[in-house]
Amino acid sequence: MSESIEQLRVYKMSRGVEDVIYETVKTLPVEHFYGLGNDLRRSSAGVSHYLMESHRLFSYRLKLDALAAARRECEAVQKHLAAAKDLGFDQKLIDDYAAIIKQTWGLTKWIRNKLIERQEKAEVSAKEAMAAAI
Repeated sequence: MSESIEQLRVYKMSRGVEDVIYETVKTLPVEHFYGLGNDLRRSSAGVSHYLMESHRLFSYRLKLDALAAARRECEAVQKHLAAAKDLGFDQKLIDDYAAIIKQTWGLTKWIRNKLIERQEKAEVSAKEAMAAAI
């Protein structure tokens, strides 16, 4: 992964879309502001939170768990946005979250490959240690 979370394209995108959601929620009617608006704000903030968590964690397995949580939050945001289409939210936001989901799958694939490489290295070194002990 990159040196800084701000360098990740998926994190930049999630923060940008989160800002758009926060601004659009401000325009919701009062009867939807506290219910649907709160759900949208929390879920959209959760996406960038889990992406940041996956970046700061050391264990590859924990990174994979955090990315899965980010995808779940993206799906929750998409569900809320679909319910709020007639309140000023457009299809572009849903598509942006679909792009974030795709990018998290790419990160997941990369991390899984790193995990497999680490396991293979550990197996080779264990075999070499056993051979040297004989």
